[in-house]
Amino acid sequence: MWTKDIKNVRAGTLIDVRYREEFDQCNVPGSVNIPWDLHLYYLDELMEYPKPLVFFCEEGYRSGLVALSLQTLGFEEVYNGGCWLDVLNELEADVLTAA
Repeated sequence: MWTKDIKNVRAGTLIDVRYREEFDQCNVPGSVNIPWDLHLYYLDELMEYPKPLVFFCEEGYRSGLVALSLQTLGFEEVYNGGCWLDVLNELEADVLTAA
């Protein structure tokens, strides 16, 4: 899914579900890191973050699992943003075209 297709994406929260080591090497500026295998420990925090919640990782598989898990638990406005690099490039391109 393209972030541009998500309504109010700029008002929401970008969440990188890669492991901390991956996130520390390079990431989307302003994104939050919640490793995919620990997301259930962060349910209270996830409920407080501005919506929509856009999850992404290296290829989109882990973020898809997290999005599906949260949707199953009743979360709304939860999206799989796919690959973190695609999210970064799309956000940067949006900034460039808006300037």
